[in-house]
Amino acid sequence: MSLTIPAARSDADAVSDAVVDRSTSPDLAGRIRAAAREHGATHALTLLHAATLSGVLPAGPGGHVLVPESVAAAGSHYDTPQGPRPRRPGGGEELLARLPQPDGEALVALRVPGAGPGPEGGAAFAGGLVALRLGLAERALREAADRLKNRTVQGTVMLHLPLVRALVADAACGLAEARALLSAPTDQQGPTELRRAHRALDESGRTCLHLLGAAGFLTGGTGDLVRVSELLADTYAPPPPVPEGDRT
Repeated sequence: MSLTIPAARSDADAVSDAVVDRSTSPDLAGRIRAAAREHGATHALTLLHAATLSGVLPAGPGGHVLVPESVAAAGSHYDTPQGPRPRRPGGGEELLARLPQPDGEALVALRVPGAGPGPEGGAAFAGGLVALRLGLAERALREAADRLKNRTVQGTVMLHLPLVRALVADAACGLAEARALLSAPTDQQGPTELRRAHRALDESGRTCLHLLGAAGFLTGGTGDLVRVSELLADTYAPPPPVPEGDRT
């Protein structure tokens, strides 16, 4: 299916009511993390894109893109391992899915032939994505804890039950692991560390869904938040290394 790109919004709309300056890179992770935690994936992705790859669609190793609709509409280029390339009609770009979001505009999933992480902006986007997913995971754990503290089993608040407390601790450990990566120097945030952080955040999100029980499957709830977080990891996380015996 070919992509029909919606009309571009203004720059003010694209970055909402906040502007992230490229020169504030030491603070970028904290800004993106807070935006995701308080405003959701769409808002945080818009800010991250503006700070790292403005005008260029960020692409994962498989040539896939997952961004807000306004970002897809306004992007004139897409990222590749050789640097940004212009988007051209008839270039084979496909719209794979449109995902409505409760906290903002919809996300769109694209497949762009030849796209992939770039040497500069792609690396900055990849690091910022961990901060974004950390903010979403913190929000998921907060929502799970808020639900459990208001529910009881035989007169006992669920959040005080030993098994529940153990699951909350497991979810918090995943957050701590991702935070440790973000606090490390940039030269220590390689593919191996990024994959480890994404795995930890996957496990934390799934633990939150376990804590929520059936409520984790409700549309527009925490389940949707965790689903989008995992889709971002599926799209942008570095692939595992190819075993030496399978290399050609």
